[in-house]
Amino acid sequence: MVEKLAYHLRSENKLTACITVKIRYSNFDTHTTQCRIPYSSNDHTLIARAKELFDKLYERRMLVRLMGIRFSHLVGGGHQINLFEDSEEIINLYQAMDKMRQKFGDGAVQRAVGTGLNLRRFNPFTGLSS
Repeated sequence: MVEKLAYHLRSENKLTACITVKIRYSNFDTHTTQCRIPYSSNDHTLIARAKELFDKLYERRMLVRLMGIRFSHLVGGGHQINLFEDSEEIINLYQAMDKMRQKFGDGAVQRAVGTGLNLRRFNPFTGLSS
């Protein structure tokens, strides 16, 4: 979810400064938490913060009925490169992924982390992972 929302932020030339995670359990108890971040539209920054917030809220003993992500405190403008966290390779990667999404659709390319697959040394010939 976060990856798709981050793409939409970048395509609309917006940045976010607040991430909110909402979880509703099977008994309809709803819990929400949010945090402020430096203005960003980068997948790796937003995904890491969303995972932190999710881990604070998630109770393994309860079934999840609904989960939501919200970005707020949006501002217009392009991403300013952070000298210590962003590299030229990451910026080029996001630009290439965004071009592919524009050409082939939102689901054309995604990060392997977001697929939920176990990607430990998979052997395509045997079909086994080690």
